[in-house]
Amino acid sequence: MKYLLGVDLGTSGTKTVLFDEQGNSIAAKTIEYPLYQPKNGWAEQDPLDWYNAAVNSIKAVLEQSKIDPHDVAGLAIAGQMHGLVMLDAQGQVLRKSILWCDARTSKQCDEITELVGKNRLIEINANPALSGFTAPKILWVRENEPELYAKCTTMMLPKDYVRYMLTGVKAMEISDASGTNLLDIKKREWSSEILEKLSIDPALLPPLIESCAVAGKITAEAAAATGLVEGTIVAGGAGDNAAAALGTGVCRDGQAFVTLGTSGVVFAHTSKVSIDPLGRVHTFCAAVPGTWTAMSCTLAAGLSLRWARDELYTAEHAQCEANGKDAYDLMTSEAATVPSGSDGLIYLPYLMGERSPVLDAEARGVFFGLSARHKKAHLTRAVLEGITLSQRHNLEVLHEMDIIPDTLIACGGGGRSPFWRQMLADILKCKVTTIASKEGPALGAAILAAVAAGLYPTVEDAVDHLVKAGAEHAEPKCAETERYDAIYELYQSLYPTMRPAFHKLATLRAKLDGEKVEPYKSVFSVEFERFGKVLPNVDGAKVSELLQKLPCPSDSVTYVPSEPVLETPELMADMQDRVYGGLPIQIGYCSGHSRTLNALEYHRNSEVNITGTDTLFMLAPMSAIKDGIADTQAVETFFAPKGTAVLFYETTLHYAPSHISEADGFRVAVVLPRGTNTEKPAHIDAKGDAEPGYLTANNKWLLAHKDSPEGRGQISTGKLVGANITLTK
Repeated sequence: MKYLLGVDLGTSGTKTVLFDEQGNSIAAKTIEYPLYQPKNGWAEQDPLDWYNAAVNSIKAVLEQSKIDPHDVAGLAIAGQMHGLVMLDAQGQVLRKSILWCDARTSKQCDEITELVGKNRLIEINANPALSGFTAPKILWVRENEPELYAKCTTMMLPKDYVRYMLTGVKAMEISDASGTNLLDIKKREWSSEILEKLSIDPALLPPLIESCAVAGKITAEAAAATGLVEGTIVAGGAGDNAAAALGTGVCRDGQAFVTLGTSGVVFAHTSKVSIDPLGRVHTFCAAVPGTWTAMSCTLAAGLSLRWARDELYTAEHAQCEANGKDAYDLMTSEAATVPSGSDGLIYLPYLMGERSPVLDAEARGVFFGLSARHKKAHLTRAVLEGITLSQRHNLEVLHEMDIIPDTLIACGGGGRSPFWRQMLADILKCKVTTIASKEGPALGAAILAAVAAGLYPTVEDAVDHLVKAGAEHAEPKCAETERYDAIYELYQSLYPTMRPAFHKLATLRAKLDGEKVEPYKSVFSVEFERFGKVLPNVDGAKVSELLQKLPCPSDSVTYVPSEPVLETPELMADMQDRVYGGLPIQIGYCSGHSRTLNALEYHRNSEVNITGTDTLFMLAPMSAIKDGIADTQAVETFFAPKGTAVLFYETTLHYAPSHISEADGFRVAVVLPRGTNTEKPAHIDAKGDAEPGYLTANNKWLLAHKDSPEGRGQISTGKLVGANITLTK
């Protein structure tokens, strides 16, 4: 009898399972290790903890089973993806590994997108630059720890590091390498173009190997530590989800699984490269040679439930451990007492930021609709539902890619719960089945070891022999499905609504942590998205040059609606065609000195401002107007560097631009449809409707503070209340 070892290197711990050659589990051992969070949103682990856990768990299962180690045909590791391991010339770890769920690298993601180009990056790597991936972590270390970076000679991923420690051979396996942002997914090789544009030395990256290839053999030192025989074959292994696919029987087109471990994944196999053009889900190389996968990743699925266990069920968890029971069973039984929808409570599972499908490192967890009537059981059910609703959000993206499974195989901790399986069926609206083995990633790793050891000719053949279907399944219940349709409609609308607030919160967190924060937000930031957008490829330098030829008052503000100096044929054609769909336009300018907000204006058409100087804009949303009144507390200030073209939406309340310091003036070109910025009409008959009374021109509202010249002159009935805003920095 031959045996196979599958090592599942996870975030919470490492689990090693010994299988016989029929795929039956003989012995298993899990060893946990700590997660370090030196700052909010950061996540690190010590690679030596992984190695020690792997060594000790292998040793434990060999001792438990009492098998002859000579009968172990091979070993492979399924590993958490994306973590950055840095080694020096002696093969020693230089720092703790920055993990897949770490959210510190937003700046580096922007750098990668700028250097490579978002579309080009997706074209090569099939994925956008994401904070969870490895390349942004490399750039972060290079920028923040340059002395350490200079000592690095090899970069590896978690499972590849442990395999190197067992075999002495440095290599990076293909499915895991797919999540680095550095791989050419179609060619299944490192992308020289991406590496060159990011200035990453290719010599830092080990050779690539396929998942079922022989990566090395157990060294004498590793044999002594584990109890294995020196020379035991070690396969390339796979990323945790690629391995889980094999362990759940997913290795051919039309097959898919959902896993609810620390992260939540919907995963489908494909024999062709299928890419979401928005990059909301990931396309990686599969553990089956020459094939690919489409997968989503919710960063804090089981992690959300673990948080609920540790923080809401502290005493119960301790009691369950003392009695040999599982606290999660208690939690799901309590959640089952609450009706679907958790009595109006919805949970967003963004504890560590989010990857799929919202791609936002600054998103954070939310309980929406919390009231005094909600109890702990409601919160628990809301967490379970929120995690599952996030899987539906991802599944609908796969549907858009013409990947529409009618059955999903459930695995991970959530897949073992009958209550959660039924919830999956009801929310995802498809049949949910199981497999007999409960060791998805570990079994997948063992399958790869079996192929590397020559027990089976192909991965598909090994899957057919070693994976057995389970008896448990769940069918959607019509009444519950209808309820969840309504719940999902609200759920999926919450993130877009809260997106700007999440990024405001990130700025606040930085301030509270004592970090340096710029005094004004940028027009390039997420927070600006609800007011307008930056127009690319406008010749801002030329506009700035022309603006310098025009007057700029030293103690007031001037506005000219149409200025021939600015109305060059090139700029007129660009703005008319690109922004206004061919409508006739005029280009004027606003310049002078102004640093106090005492009025807000709103154009019925979009307005473009092109800055001739570093400029500040004070803005508010149209929704801030209530009964013709707006409060200055709704106003936000944004910085636009010289030469920036900004399109303000029709729904944006806009104040004349301001300058950075008392000494500086501002110069801004203003683009509007021709004839829309006119003098105030001689007479306006409101006819019972307040809106016309706010007009100061045919196209413009004005909300004026009582202390402003417009307010004192009663130019508009629209009122701006609250304290005037004076820029002081």
